[in-house]
Amino acid sequence: MPVLDRLKNSSLSVDYVPGLPTDREGQIAAAFLEALPLPALGVEGGGQIILANGAAQDIFLKSVRSIKANGIMGLFSEDSPIHDLIERARTTGSPVSGRDMTLRGPSFGDFTCDITASPSEDGGFIALVVRPKGRGRDLSERMQDMAGARSMAALGRTLAHEVKNPLAGIRGAAQLLVRDANPAELELVNLIVEETDRVRRLIDRMESFGADPPIEFAPVNVHASLERVATLAENGFAREISVKRRFDPSLPDALGDEDQLIQVFLNLAKNAAEAAQSRPEGAEIILATAYRHGVRMRTPSGEARDLPLEIAFYDNGRGVAEDVKDCLFEPFVSTKPASGGLGLPLVQKIVNAHGGVVDFESEPGRTVFRVRLPLSHQRTGLQTSRNK
Repeated sequence: MPVLDRLKNSSLSVDYVPGLPTDREGQIAAAFLEALPLPALGVEGGGQIILANGAAQDIFLKSVRSIKANGIMGLFSEDSPIHDLIERARTTGSPVSGRDMTLRGPSFGDFTCDITASPSEDGGFIALVVRPKGRGRDLSERMQDMAGARSMAALGRTLAHEVKNPLAGIRGAAQLLVRDANPAELELVNLIVEETDRVRRLIDRMESFGADPPIEFAPVNVHASLERVATLAENGFAREISVKRRFDPSLPDALGDEDQLIQVFLNLAKNAAEAAQSRPEGAEIILATAYRHGVRMRTPSGEARDLPLEIAFYDNGRGVAEDVKDCLFEPFVSTKPASGGLGLPLVQKIVNAHGGVVDFESEPGRTVFRVRLPLSHQRTGLQTSRNK
């Protein structure tokens, strides 16, 4: 019996619990399927899904039981090209591949991928292997492994412990400067004190990095938060470049944790400034806001939400390197030698916890990171669920 058919008959095809099938080859095949880092499905003639691995569960945002219960028509929208690919593989009896195909479904939105459909020897079912591409930076959040998250939690606690003591020294030194500061300097000294206090609060939360960050929901004036970030930029990390503001005066308040949102904006502004500094002249960053009526997106949790509040960070640097675009939001990925690669994962984690989405577009001379957040009245349900 062919290996794929032995896999179909193994315990994996029943409950996705690789048990101890008596057939050794079936057991090995089941373990092999589960070890695949790519989503894999087995589809019978009537559209019933009989096989699914953990990667499929992560990317399609459904449990394996749910994937199998819904079948191929319930998992993918009617216009998804995967249906035609399955039919071609079944008709020809040979493997068929599709490149740069857009998969759509009610649980996961849409994404671009390559797909291979291979029929079993007896034609009883089609084995599908999906290779996501293009939006890997969004999918990485869905497919991160729990061991990595636990390591990040331990790292967060260690970093928090090491930073608290010098942070207290910085605050104390700033308070001493108040005595001799003139009015112009006093504003900056007070800013140092406020920022060390804010960072201290964030560090307290970083000690439990692996868990959902506690969010103290309250109305947040996005423009006031961005103005603080712009002031920090102009007097610190971006003092040698142009910092511009393009704010939509009609932008309503967001509902969230101001400290955490400032941290998001500060990280993105700092990244933009560092990228812009690669230009020999004319370096600039732009902090912009806009109200985008009708923007509806699928969040990493699988929920479709209206996300009309847009906060964008532009730079005119050389752009994000192609080889890291698909994994830019993963921990320890960075194009900067001195960077630890933790800034963007933290940005994504905070934005997702606020029910929002962060994405980016990049080409030489123009990169933009966008944070998209829901309106205040959309947040009530999430706020209640987190306070249970």
